[in-house]
Amino acid sequence: MAGLISDLIATIKGQTILFKEVIALSADKKDFIIKNDIEGLRGIVAKENAIVPKALKGDKERERIMADIATVLNKKGDELTLTKLAELTKGQPENPEFVIAVDEFILALDEMKQVNDANKILIENALEFLEFNMNIVHSSLDAGPVGYGETLEDGHEPGSFLDTKS
Repeated sequence: MAGLISDLIATIKGQTILFKEVIALSADKKDFIIKNDIEGLRGIVAKENAIVPKALKGDKERERIMADIATVLNKKGDELTLTKLAELTKGQPENPEFVIAVDEFILALDEMKQVNDANKILIENALEFLEFNMNIVHSSLDAGPVGYGETLEDGHEPGSFLDTKS
């Protein structure tokens, strides 16, 4: 079982590194969202999309190792979590390194969730602002004819988005 725990430690550490990369990208994404920089966002999303396959592979590997450990411990796969496994391995030589790896993994997951939640709120606010602006444009269109700042033949001055007089 020591070999399985060592493999699990390596997998968790690898996933933690990927999560930290995503966290750094998410911080950059926040800046691009605030600046409304679509091209910058596209670049960040492309980098995140390059990480996703690696993260999925790490998830599958972690799940496989956890299933193997559950089999060795005669437990059901869904009964065994990383935290429970850390408790079960107390006294084993690998335990201190395993506990540190699990703690860092959980911290990275929590931080990634917080950053993603913050970005989600920023995006929702940006969409609300866009909808607000679109409503203003739409309501000004409903107020009467809209032109480019020139008078109509009947002498009526239409509403204008572009002021050609200035």
